[in-house]
Amino acid sequence: MEKTPEKDVERLWQAARFLPQSVRLLGTRYRSLFVAYARQFSVQGDAPAVADALAFVDFMFKQNRVGLLDPEQRALKRDGKALRRVYRLKRQGESVTAVEKWKILQWLSF
Repeated sequence: MEKTPEKDVERLWQAARFLPQSVRLLGTRYRSLFVAYARQFSVQGDAPAVADALAFVDFMFKQNRVGLLDPEQRALKRDGKALRRVYRLKRQGESVTAVEKWKILQWLSF
């Protein structure tokens, strides 16, 4: 995927659908934080917005320079936990993919 500011903004709004509490609490900071994340990672697979949302949550907790307030941390954890019930995040270098957990179990014949 070609990385352009327009694509970053499109990804931002697609991922925001899966991070309702986090986006509400981060407010105007969400846009700049997500764009910083999107410049480092690309998405692949059938659920790119979910992959972006999960990877963004991980990205936020690994950022030492971003001071998250307790309510923001709780919101990120809740949104991430809700997504991880259904999806698993796979990383390959700078690329992230979200895979539905039930599909993994089907492939393994469980």
